[in-house]
Amino acid sequence: MPKISLSTWSFFLKMNYQRAMHFAVRNGFEGIEIWSNAFDFWPRTVTSKEIGTIRAIAADNRLALAIHYCTINNNLADLNFGHLQESINQLKETIRLCRRIGGRLVVVHPGTYPEIITHDERYVNPKLTTVALKQAAVERFKKSLREAASFAESHDVVIGLENCGVAEECLQSGIEDLAEWVDEINNPSLQITLDIGKAKQRDGVEKAIHLLEHRIKHMHLYDLNGKGAEHQEVGTGAIDWKAIAPFLKAFSGMLSLEVAVREDLEGAVLRSKVFLENLLAEE
Repeated sequence: MPKISLSTWSFFLKMNYQRAMHFAVRNGFEGIEIWSNAFDFWPRTVTSKEIGTIRAIAADNRLALAIHYCTINNNLADLNFGHLQESINQLKETIRLCRRIGGRLVVVHPGTYPEIITHDERYVNPKLTTVALKQAAVERFKKSLREAASFAESHDVVIGLENCGVAEECLQSGIEDLAEWVDEINNPSLQITLDIGKAKQRDGVEKAIHLLEHRIKHMHLYDLNGKGAEHQEVGTGAIDWKAIAPFLKAFSGMLSLEVAVREDLEGAVLRSKVFLENLLAEE
């Protein structure tokens, strides 16, 4: 059975990660995904005392733990080598921190395309065309993933590569790209985090599950209202949950709620949890 879990990202604008963890414990969540960011939970500022507290909370409540790699200004496909190396270093620090708190998975976003000045490409060095730069970014991203996966394997941690939505700058053009990258790198420490909402926006949830099924180790769950608004209460939007219920029931990883609504946030998170519990319990 999967573990219904809470991403601290859901409460980022309202409370720090410690308060979000205590909320999860009080309300019977089975796992916590801690969102790493420069303000609240960054590998270089997390203290040994905090690590001890997290480990104790997890042990006392039998919680599964994961960390979401900081997305702020990090890019594992950056064509500026100095920036790229810093992004890789921060990912390695996150993997190390994940192991220290007792976690087993780090969520990572695909890299992004370089910012390109638009010119008439007839007059541009062929190495600097849009197509050439995008391909260079993809190759750099795969190289970064290969290095990170090897480091993760040495720390008994899995990287969950998350699918993109409709963001134009994302390297991923379709769900097939994720499968191709994971298969090409061929390291058991590189798997997939399937974001249900982004899959709905881009490829379709059932198609994504069909293509990625055996590679999926972690999931982000929320709903869409059909008008472009993401991270709505589960069961209130456009996603057909009954259609994917068989997969969810057979899944053995974390179902991490990423619900973030303006009003009654705590209520929306808890109702999403109840919806999932009922869905998983149906015959």
